[in-house]
Amino acid sequence: MRIYIPDPIHNLPLAYAEKIGEVVKWDDEKIADWHDADALIVRTAKVTKEKMHQSPNLKIIAKHGIGTDNIDIEAAKELGIIVTNTPHANMESVAELAVSLILSSARKVPRALNMLRNGLDKLAPKELTGVELDNKTVGLIGLGRIGQKVGNILRYGFNMDVIGFDPYLSAEAAEKLGIKKYEDLIEMLKISDVISISVPLVPSTVNLIAKSELSVMKESSILVNTSRGKIVNEADLYDALSTNKIGAAALDVFEIEPPSKDNKLFELDNFIGTPHIGAATEEALIKMGQTAIEEIERVKNGEEPFYKVK
Repeated sequence: MRIYIPDPIHNLPLAYAEKIGEVVKWDDEKIADWHDADALIVRTAKVTKEKMHQSPNLKIIAKHGIGTDNIDIEAAKELGIIVTNTPHANMESVAELAVSLILSSARKVPRALNMLRNGLDKLAPKELTGVELDNKTVGLIGLGRIGQKVGNILRYGFNMDVIGFDPYLSAEAAEKLGIKKYEDLIEMLKISDVISISVPLVPSTVNLIAKSELSVMKESSILVNTSRGKIVNEADLYDALSTNKIGAAALDVFEIEPPSKDNKLFELDNFIGTPHIGAATEEALIKMGQTAIEEIERVKNGEEPFYKVK
């Protein structure tokens, strides 16, 4: 089995892949041509319908991660190509980054470092006065594995009330998780001190947070997105932050990736940006790579994969 890996993966799963097939990886000159691939492992590489048609032997596209918006799922279905992902592998990593961004925003950590670098003549300047999370409310947009994990960390670690919005989870199921579900996103946003986004990029979530949603949020609110960039409208976010309509925001994902250094959001003291590092931990990279390769091995052996994308 020929396994093409156009994006770098961790050395441990790579060694496992080399045991089950012939691997063509990202630094090989043949990597641009997938025509003889039996399997693909992709992180950010785009897998188009055209690419699939040019690869008649392709049996499986294993996504190294959760979101499959870089893969033409409908084309894969038409051509009988299996698509899998790794829904459990990066849950801890992404959730921990979301909480890190919430804390960094609440206590203005990046701004504090910048002020130190530029020189200070006094300690604890007024501009660095932050807010506590204790007894505040976090509104979770998306109540899947990552959203639930973020909620649990904030509930048990910071005594926050946890509420949520998710059209695909019933109020009863949310209640069992200790989360009060809102049927109306606007109503949830109005009372949230922190908003954390954990949803896939699909047509219904493009610009899910834009001018009308930002306008109802508290002036002190913190918005964090670790999902996909186009879920938050960056122009509207800039307007809300620059006029202090909301308190702060942090994005790990952007409308255009990698984002330009000229992105206007980077000019703002109440904004934090990270370059899509949600899943970038040693542990998550190993688990995602290993899971992707195990799915390929199952297909090679004629078995049903565990994490087939519907």
